Amino acid sequence: MPFGPTAIDRKAQRVGFFLSSQSRESFTHYLERETSTPPTYRYLDKGSAVVVPGPIPLFDDRYQWLRPPTRRPEANPLRPVALATALVASAELLARIDRFDEQYPTPYAAVAALPEETDR
Repeated sequence: MPFGPTAIDRKAQRVGFFLSSQSRESFTHYLERETSTPPTYRYLDKGSAVVVPGPIPLFDDRYQWLRPPTRRPEANPLRPVALATALVASAELLARIDRFDEQYPTPYAAVAALPEETDR
């Protein structure tokens, strides 16, 4: 996947994906193509300030790299597309997990809903 640098804020439980400059329009376009109800996100742009981890964070640092930058990111037109697709897919997966929990509140309820096995 053509993802770029990715950082996490453990206290706020947020993940930041870094795109090249002037990717907002492309990201928004592909996000809207994936779904009519995109998940909540914030796109930080010109004038925004971002705290990033140091080059060698400690295991308990609040800010850590999930994927550190290795060099100056290249302008890759697939990066906003891949990020929009992954964001929508992961939001849908989490929503399905929540619905499963509502449909089957206990492990027994999930097992009881399985079809009966038949001998062949």
